[in-house]
Amino acid sequence: MERSRRDVLRAGGSVLATAGVAGCIEERVTRRETRATDSATWTLSPADEGVALDAEGFGNYVERMRDTYGDSGVWGTDTERPETFGIAYAGRYAITRETPGNPTEGEFSLTPEAVDPEAPMLIADTCIVRYDLGDDRYRYWLWVAADPTDGRLVREVRLTTLSTGLRFGTGTVVGAATPTVGDGEGSVGFETPPSGTFPVSGGSIDTTAIQEAGGLYAVEWRGKLDATQSVNGVCTVERSGAYDVSWTMSLGYGFEEDV
Repeated sequence: MERSRRDVLRAGGSVLATAGVAGCIEERVTRRETRATDSATWTLSPADEGVALDAEGFGNYVERMRDTYGDSGVWGTDTERPETFGIAYAGRYAITRETPGNPTEGEFSLTPEAVDPEAPMLIADTCIVRYDLGDDRYRYWLWVAADPTDGRLVREVRLTTLSTGLRFGTGTVVGAATPTVGDGEGSVGFETPPSGTFPVSGGSIDTTAIQEAGGLYAVEWRGKLDATQSVNGVCTVERSGAYDVSWTMSLGYGFEEDV
């Protein structure tokens, strides 16, 4: 498991100057915007199945995430699910309070309950679930969500980045679904399940896909939002033999302050 990216941007804001009535008294208030993004990568293979979820465990996880994120949970607002469950992995990622010279720190685990930071700036939950289609074909459902209004957070922030993706060390990406957005709702899927819809309160969604051996598939939401947001994706892979997958997620926030 390794951290893959750290990117922090600080930008000075506007300045308000007011002249005093007597003498030369000047008051200056500067607004500064801070943005931070962080990402993590997990490498998954059959050796990691000790932390994987079976069908019952995944069902329980789905219910917990619905309690946490409502309509932005794993299956969104409307879904079609296959019957051929294979395996699922769940993770939690938290960006913790920044310190001088170290803008972001993160806690991440494939055991979500193990992530319980003392001073979180933002927390995201994420999962992937694989369905076995037969004839060495597999379909992956991806989900990630965050709530910048979570009462555990140490300050008010806005969600700016939310992404999840898979890079396949073995196998070939043969299908990559692109989410469509309209009337405050996103939808993603193929003609056969899994497919689903999820709320989109603002921002935009992009997809990255390399449909070849050792390819990748990723979905990303970007915006500036003070409300819960999720994003889903789905791809199809052909593979013979054991799986070797790198699972990446990114999380970002921003806030403004007087300096």
